[in-house]
Amino acid sequence: MPLESEPLTLVYVAHLSWDNVWQRPQQLMSRFAQYCRVIYVDPPRLVRGAKQPKLSERKRPTGSGAGVRVLQPSFPVEMLDVPAKKSSGPVVVEAEQTDAAQPTIPSNNYQRMWLQLLSEVLAEAGPNSVMWVSSPLADYLVAAAQDQVRLTVYDCMDDLASFRDGTEEMRRREGYLMSLVDLVFTGGRSMYEARKGRHPDTHCFPSGVDVEHFHRASRPETRVPVALTRIPQPRLGYYGVLDERIDWELIAGVAQARPDWHWVLVGPRAKVKRSELPRAANIHYLGKQAYTRLPAFLKGFDIATMPFALNDATRFISPTKTPEYLAGGKQVISSAVADVVATYDQIVHIADGVDGWIEAIERVLSATPEEQAERLERAAPILHESSWDGTVSRMWTLMEQRLTSELAERAA
Repeated sequence: MPLESEPLTLVYVAHLSWDNVWQRPQQLMSRFAQYCRVIYVDPPRLVRGAKQPKLSERKRPTGSGAGVRVLQPSFPVEMLDVPAKKSSGPVVVEAEQTDAAQPTIPSNNYQRMWLQLLSEVLAEAGPNSVMWVSSPLADYLVAAAQDQVRLTVYDCMDDLASFRDGTEEMRRREGYLMSLVDLVFTGGRSMYEARKGRHPDTHCFPSGVDVEHFHRASRPETRVPVALTRIPQPRLGYYGVLDERIDWELIAGVAQARPDWHWVLVGPRAKVKRSELPRAANIHYLGKQAYTRLPAFLKGFDIATMPFALNDATRFISPTKTPEYLAGGKQVISSAVADVVATYDQIVHIADGVDGWIEAIERVLSATPEEQAERLERAAPILHESSWDGTVSRMWTLMEQRLTSELAERAA
């Protein structure tokens, strides 16, 4: 049977769990499921007491992401070359448990187990398939799959080597990965500029937005969560992962200088210890919330904030929350992150340092409705061009062109 007559399957070997914060991977794959079959492969979990590597299908709620199959690899912890460390290694679960998965630890046995299960994943996908990865550490998986898939894509959504747990090995392996793949997509302008000379088919796809979803924040019928209504105003809100990209000293400094302003931080903690988080009566941690509830929380923010530290981990970021905040009709203050400044400098208030943030917050709180509306009007054209649907459509076109070219070469 000719390949083009078989269903196309997109296999995403992910470095983030499907149940993680709903962001770029889930936004893209849930929409690609309208074009083709999609298999999302979670990062392996390490299981104590299992006899062999295992691939299972995860049950997921319907709704967002319907049509995406989620597979879960499990590796016996006893088969690793080195023992899992409770302090920094992946979460280890007992064989009978079914809900845990965390980052990997590299080892030869680890790679061998992954390669063993990869063959099962590719068998599920069939010969008419595309392999998609977002981590440099997937290089050996892409190398092993090249002869079994029609197209390989590296979606560089983050500069992982610059994160707190990043390494120079990641940077070296990214170079190897880029030599293997057919297409490279980047999650922002800065990452594109840093990589466009390293692969001939590199394309920039900044963070998108589901405008209709976040516009609910401005609707009268959307109710602010009770946990938020109990916090006094003005509320300086942030939602997203709480990690080393956040300027914790900034938050603490503003909180101390203005005790009547309340920081509201919504999201899971990652790669930072609880002891690293500032504590004060006007700093509130509301934990991870479902993507479906984010517009309700956003509605309760008086100012939507992006208090990012300016460090290696934020040098290439293009925050998804920027267009989301704006789609929700909120005034936004951000640190001077390069991609934010380049795209939103006339829309988002840019501030750095405690004094700069205090001045910006006071300016936003005192702005007239007309001044606020003028800034939001400037955002409308950008939001129109930034839909996830449009992003997926353009990505799909590029993939189709490469697949069509590949078929033409075979026929020649």
